[in-house]
Amino acid sequence: MNLIDKLNLVILVLTLGAQILYRRSFWSKYEVLGFRFKVLEKTIGYLKKYFSDSNNFSKFLRYIWIISVVAIFGILTYWAVLQYRIWESSDLTKLLLPPHQSFGYFYSYVGKRFFAPWLISLFFAIVVSRTAKRLNKKYSERFFWNEEIELISFGIFLVGYPGFFIYLTLVLILGVLFSIFYSLFSKGRLPLYYFWIPTAILAIIIKVWLFPILGLDIYLGNFAI
Repeated sequence: MNLIDKLNLVILVLTLGAQILYRRSFWSKYEVLGFRFKVLEKTIGYLKKYFSDSNNFSKFLRYIWIISVVAIFGILTYWAVLQYRIWESSDLTKLLLPPHQSFGYFYSYVGKRFFAPWLISLFFAIVVSRTAKRLNKKYSERFFWNEEIELISFGIFLVGYPGFFIYLTLVLILGVLFSIFYSLFSKGRLPLYYFWIPTAILAIIIKVWLFPILGLDIYLGNFAI
């Protein structure tokens, strides 16, 4: 698992924690082996109070979006610089750099290898977000809570390209299965508020671990830039 996938898993877990704090109540006391952890109790209490405000949770989503984009493209820039230094250190690969080649060749290489997949996932996440918001508004917010759309697009971006195909497939398959299960034991529309972020986490795990084990990563490779 590379650094970006690790970072994205951490960000998704933190986002899920904030989401739970926003929608659910917590115990006021925390005890382990009979000892109460005052610091933990106060911290959870503060976070619960902060995220109980929908405006604060919306701000959190905007901030975490910005942090994620800056962090990911910062790492990609570091990798590009590192790639240049690696090529520069070899008598063979330095022929691919100026003055033997124009900078265009290097920019093309790191652009396709490092930046393009994340630019595609960012673009697709924005398109999905804008489309979902328009449809939701057109039908009187019948389909999603306001922050749900941001969570969906956030999952698409952090899973990355072409991994977001796994994410969308899981959303389709698990959404149908959960809807059938829910309809058998309840009535009304299946609440999917807590569905989007865990599914994104599962998609990254499948992309990084399960697909290589099963030899299915070759199919994702067909979508590589």
